[in-house]
Amino acid sequence: MAKRARALKVLILDFDGVVIDSNAAKKQAFEEVFDRFPEHSTAMMEYHDANVSVSRFEKFDHLLTLLGRSGDDRLKAEVADDFSRRVASRLSEVPLVRGAESFLVQMTKRLPVYLASVTPAEELARTLDRRGLAKWFRGVYGCPPWTKPRAILDILAREQITAADALLIGDSAGDQRAAEATGVEFLAVDSGLPFDEPLTHRFPDLTGIPEYLAARLP
Repeated sequence: MAKRARALKVLILDFDGVVIDSNAAKKQAFEEVFDRFPEHSTAMMEYHDANVSVSRFEKFDHLLTLLGRSGDDRLKAEVADDFSRRVASRLSEVPLVRGAESFLVQMTKRLPVYLASVTPAEELARTLDRRGLAKWFRGVYGCPPWTKPRAILDILAREQITAADALLIGDSAGDQRAAEATGVEFLAVDSGLPFDEPLTHRFPDLTGIPEYLAARLP
């Protein structure tokens, strides 16, 4: 008799590219912000593309280094505010990832679902409220103040479970590495961002994941 797969007790979702189809909108906002510094705009977009899952504030620190203005908190805050305004104007219009609404309806009836994102916590909360999505999540973690690995570990402690009881669904190598660092299982949603190889399970969106996980849900 085949061994039954271990039951899941918690799902953790990334936000951009997993719940909401926002990666292109955020990339466009980065392009517009970095275009203010034309001598470094190409290098900054290359840095962004190579570090999609890195916090925007780390990207702005890199920009300040290129500008020779490391530690200029005023300029960093100005750039961050500019980026936030540009993103906010777009995120009210971008669609959910295909299958997201049905996925959340089904999964939240069966087990706790958490959100862990590199979007700043306050901005993430505003977006969730505007889009009517906050109700689906038992907890929401943004960066700052949380890194994704720290968020995952806090969720495990909060639910009093082990890493083997949880699964992270993400759309980037950064999400994949956060899962590896904390020992939780990882499923990939292919939003067009790169992953590390080998990658065991990849889905085009959220439509096929409930069926894939059905035997492991409580």
